[in-house]
Amino acid sequence: MRDYRSRFGSGCSPDPIRRSNSAFTLIELLVAISIMGILVSLTLNGVQAARESARQVQCSNQLRQQSLALVSFHSTWKSFPLGNDRRGGIDQAWSSAILPQLELGSLAEIYDRKLKWDAPGRNAKVASTVVPHYRCPTSVEDFAGDTDYAAVQGSLLANEQSFLTHGPNNGVMLIASIKRVHPVSFSEIWDGTSYTMILAEVSDRSAERGGMWADGNNVIAHDNGPVNVDNDNEIYSLHPAGAYVALADGSVRFITESIDLDTLGGLCSRDGREDVNEFFLE
Repeated sequence: MRDYRSRFGSGCSPDPIRRSNSAFTLIELLVAISIMGILVSLTLNGVQAARESARQVQCSNQLRQQSLALVSFHSTWKSFPLGNDRRGGIDQAWSSAILPQLELGSLAEIYDRKLKWDAPGRNAKVASTVVPHYRCPTSVEDFAGDTDYAAVQGSLLANEQSFLTHGPNNGVMLIASIKRVHPVSFSEIWDGTSYTMILAEVSDRSAERGGMWADGNNVIAHDNGPVNVDNDNEIYSLHPAGAYVALADGSVRFITESIDLDTLGGLCSRDGREDVNEFFLE
């Protein structure tokens, strides 16, 4: 019998060239998998960033609709609505006053602003209605009648004289009190409508903390916190790096987390004559 071992070896050792090719192919596969993983991660991050960008555009547009509705309300009634009408304990909110201006007349016809905001029956039903205008798409809190926007009553950080004169009611969207029950008109915004805040994002509050759109407690008097740190009486959103606010001229601006607190307080007051130029240079 012819001996094939002399030609092909004993048959016990694998082909060294084949082993080398196999090892090289495995390394290539692992590298390819790693690259694919990185690309998928980058793609997902890009998709998430694009989605958040779209949500921010929607949020900004919704806040603009509300601010323009308030300006339209002023055109009709010669003043802004009260932020919270507490007279008689009804706690009626600014946001129910502008339902007709938001083309939500069907809700306005059912809702009775002479009763408590959540009075059993029609008011309770309307108050628990989902109103997309009042919801930020980035928000994670989700319950019937919730809102992510609040009226700005004023600020504890405003000019000292302004605070001494008006207290926290030194803004535009006032809370009816013993000192003052009538709402603010354009003529009282001495700082200028383009320099005075009327609405702001305050996302993900519970219903007990003014988180329902029809609740008159949906008003903030900004006190001492930076943006996006706390949603208890502060400007707060889930957008990265800042939040959206609306000014009394109907415009909407993005306010950053790094804004100077004195500037922020000045924007919240209507007549403190504070220097807020930093905000417009950002």
